[in-house]
Amino acid sequence: MKASFFDIDGTLVEGLMIHEFPKYLAKKGVFENKIFEKIDSLVNLYKKNKATYRQIALEIPGLCSKCLKNISAEEILKEAKSFVDFYLMDNIWPYTKNLVQLMKGYGLMIGISGSPIEVVSYVGEIFNFDITYGTEFEIINGVYTGKVKQNLIIKETKETLLKRTVEKYGIDLNQSFGFGDTEQDLSFLSEVGMPITLNPNSKLMKVAIKNNWLIYTSKDDVAENIKKILK
Repeated sequence: MKASFFDIDGTLVEGLMIHEFPKYLAKKGVFENKIFEKIDSLVNLYKKNKATYRQIALEIPGLCSKCLKNISAEEILKEAKSFVDFYLMDNIWPYTKNLVQLMKGYGLMIGISGSPIEVVSYVGEIFNFDITYGTEFEIINGVYTGKVKQNLIIKETKETLLKRTVEKYGIDLNQSFGFGDTEQDLSFLSEVGMPITLNPNSKLMKVAIKNNWLIYTSKDDVAENIKKILK
């Protein structure tokens, strides 16, 4: 079985939905403003290179889960769908639709994101992914408990998930593609036969250059370039 592994945030969709979704919920009065401000501060530190991607990866899910405590999961799922419909109108990279359409004919399509699964699962439906994974918050009796069940932003969690998925579906990694934009995506980029970096941050850029991996930006026609590899 061949497969394509896609990071979503920054790779297919501009920005970080684990930042933008809490902002959306804060504006609607679902999230506490003071907690969202902490999330916003962390993301701004990262953008200014004053915090590493890993630092925000370890902290933001915990802040999100704190805001979600005692809220109905059904309510958040509805808000997630409204958010995605709004957000994707202006935040899909120019190459995304053609790339996703092209890879659908190659094999199993797997979306991976550190953003909440409520958001990511709907994005997966829109992109027609076969499997979609995201950060999960614990739910008991239809209500969030305030605990993080699975933090999928961090590299180690992605590595474990990759291993389980490969074993379950019998995926041939040597014949598979990987698309990512940060060093956290090395969990699968370093394992697949065809790693592709899209809008890579500085740390991933260094790894890509060292290993002679393909590097594309939002200005490139990625699908057309991938077609050459498929031939």
